Amino acid sequence: MKQIIFFRHGKVNMKDNQKISAFEFKKWIDKYNNCDIILDKRALDNKNIVDKSDAVICSNLKRSIQSANFFGKKPLKQDDIFNEAGIPYLNWTKLKLSPRIWLIIFRILWLFGYSKNCESYKEAKQRAKKASLELIKLSKEYDNIVLFGHGIFNRLLLKEMMLNNWEIKKKLKSKNWGYGIIEQNR
Repeated sequence: MKQIIFFRHGKVNMKDNQKISAFEFKKWIDKYNNCDIILDKRALDNKNIVDKSDAVICSNLKRSIQSANFFGKKPLKQDDIFNEAGIPYLNWTKLKLSPRIWLIIFRILWLFGYSKNCESYKEAKQRAKKASLELIKLSKEYDNIVLFGHGIFNRLLLKEMMLNNWEIKKKLKSKNWGYGIIEQNR
């Protein structure tokens, strides 16, 4: 039975309680993309799942790479095709909100088509389609693949995999270190 396990990366070690402008949000995104992850009990609980894998795949983002490395796995493939979907930002400097609020606002706007300074939702879906073809190709060689990815992009990729006769065995969890499992529908 062919199986792919979609993990969300570990929690990023970054405090984000200071209010920032929409323009400063870009710096926050860059900082988030370059922070180390926190290793916690949730990660340890998943060790046996990762140990059973034939191949580990991850994005090019630090949090994804570190998540794979935490389990002592050298990624077979590390590729930006699996990176998180981009998030827009504006050049506004007056209004200051917490980064979490900006993230929610901009992600909702992104879902409705706003994509200033990042890839669009449509482009991310196209990338997910290409990434699904890459996973399908790898699944011909490996029976049990683990992908350390990201919240939004894992969901886009999962939808594409289901269109290619894969079915959900375990529903995808969106928390850090959360995972979902799909199997090939023969």
